[in-house]
Amino acid sequence: MPSPVPGRTTWSRRYAGIALALVLPVSVTACRSGSDPSAAPERLSRNDAQVTLASHPVETTTRIHRVYGRLPDARRKAVRRQVGEVVDRWWDAAYLGGTFPRSSFPAAFPGFTDGAEERARSDKTLLTNQTRGPHVESVTAKHREVSLDILATDRRARSVTAHFVLRFETTGEKAGKTGVRGRLFLTYKRGAWRIFGYDVAKGAW
Repeated sequence: MPSPVPGRTTWSRRYAGIALALVLPVSVTACRSGSDPSAAPERLSRNDAQVTLASHPVETTTRIHRVYGRLPDARRKAVRRQVGEVVDRWWDAAYLGGTFPRSSFPAAFPGFTDGAEERARSDKTLLTNQTRGPHVESVTAKHREVSLDILATDRRARSVTAHFVLRFETTGEKAGKTGVRGRLFLTYKRGAWRIFGYDVAKGAW
């Protein structure tokens, strides 16, 4: 599994859009002393229940690409489901949900650690639909895909790299097709999987 560099932020242009990477330091020992990753996750967002979703009938396909170490099948399935739900909550809060047109995305980062959320708020142009939000009437997801690389020790999942692709269409003044792709780095912290870093590119498709 690729090893993210703590505290390092890089910028580049690709996929006809903008890309950035951020990874914040995280304690591995906190994962070891936490609860079983197969347990039910805690509620991560203060306001995500208030988000209403636009029409996007496409369901997310989440699969496991590779497991480094030994991890029982039951725990693999739990990690796949739980991490898939974390990614879905971010997509719905940041890109797909709410009533459009809209310019405010106050709860766009459910499932992020405090440090990653603080930085992500300054990257809302890339990590949310805020730029187009005031100029579109609807957002419809066309493709939602997540592929997981899992690092396991002692038969428990410790960290996950989630490779993802999201594509959606918008109608209205700024109608178009937008693609978001990249990686999310997650650790098991305070009873749930949480995003502590990201490497994201956004552009037309």
